[in-house]
Order: sequence, then C-alpha cells, then structure tokens
Amino acid sequence: MTSADLILAAVRQIPRGKVSSYGQVAAIAGLPRRARLVGTVLRTHPNTRGLPWHRVINSSGRISFPLGSDAYMRQRKLLEREGVVFVGERINMKLFGWPPGDSLDEVLWSMR
Repeated sequence: MTSADLILAAVRQIPRGKVSSYGQVAAIAGLPRRARLVGTVLRTHPNTRGLPWHRVINSSGRISFPLGSDAYMRQRKLLEREGVVFVGERINMKLFGWPPGDSLDEVLWSMR
C-alpha cells in the first residue's frame, strides 16, 4: 500500500460524529509526524469520493480552512449534522476525538 492508501484507509475508520487530527490520522496510518502529508493527500488525491474528509481537523480542535470561507462553512455544517458540537470555533477533542483516550494502539493493530 502507498502512503496515500494508508492515509485514506485511516480516514475511513473515523466514526460518524467523531473527529481526528491530521497527526492522529498519520499515526494510525503508520506515518508518525506526517500530519502535513495527510493534508496534502486529502487535498490532492483523486480517489476521495465518499471519504469522510470533514472528520479531520487540526490538533487544536479547529477546522483548518480560513474562518468563514465556503470550505470552512461546508466542513462545519457536515460535522454539526453528525452531532459534533462546536464551542466557539473549537471542538472538544476529549468528547468528540477519535480514537478516544488510550485506544490508539487498538486502532493501529486493527489495521494490520
């Protein structure tokens, strides 16, 4: 599998109503410290149809698109439809983050 395939597979695992950071997706894909690569793949890969890309946010619990932009509003609307709650512009990663707490090992092992 290519790095892009691993990243797309990791994003597909994020459950409805949950979010994951670019760095967490990279770690789940077996590509630690490659958060920027996750963003690049999500932005440029031709095979993202049906992918829950909107569930990937930055590590501070915010949408990475410019505040108020069409892309920002689209991602926020998709997340809110799934029950993700924003406090101001932030999402509480303890409540809505995936994987929750210490289950990263469990997620990593499930991909093998």
